[in-house]
Amino acid sequence: MGGQIFLSERETAAILLIACFPIFVVGGILFTGRAIWKWPIGQTPAYLRWERGFVVAALLVNLLGLALLEDMLRTAGEPILSRMALVTYALGAAVVLVAEMTYLHNREWIYPQIVLHVVLAFLAQAVLGAALLQTGLVAAWAGWATILWNLGWLVVLTLASPRNMYFPVLHHVAPLIIGIALLAGR
Repeated sequence: MGGQIFLSERETAAILLIACFPIFVVGGILFTGRAIWKWPIGQTPAYLRWERGFVVAALLVNLLGLALLEDMLRTAGEPILSRMALVTYALGAAVVLVAEMTYLHNREWIYPQIVLHVVLAFLAQAVLGAALLQTGLVAAWAGWATILWNLGWLVVLTLASPRNMYFPVLHHVAPLIIGIALLAGR
């Protein structure tokens, strides 16, 4: 293995948590082009597959990063909250993957699944913020920012937009913050 450099678990988790945001941005731009700006190419089935593909890819990269983060939190002495958060986020991811694939198939959202995903994702990430605070794995501001961001948006969307709570970009901001904090170190 001479000369090969491998990334540490911390660096890999940070890269994945940061990468989920720009990957989603591509999907978000494609969504904006199709749904808001009404690009003619945006009305094709292939375009929709690319758009939703980037949204799903960001979700999966996020989940992989959170899985590595959970392992680091457990190693740092926090075995309960981090595991509960990862399982909750994974369940929410599975639910929204089914909703996304159903939408690709028949162009209809199953809104209760979307709401379940949104609630699970926000709560899971808030709990991860609490786990970060317990371990000192990153600076305390990152844990507090994660908690406040997720609980704040959960309340805002529930009150202000109960009929349209699916803004997936909101689920990639806290991982971006955590990823940056992981790279910055303590």
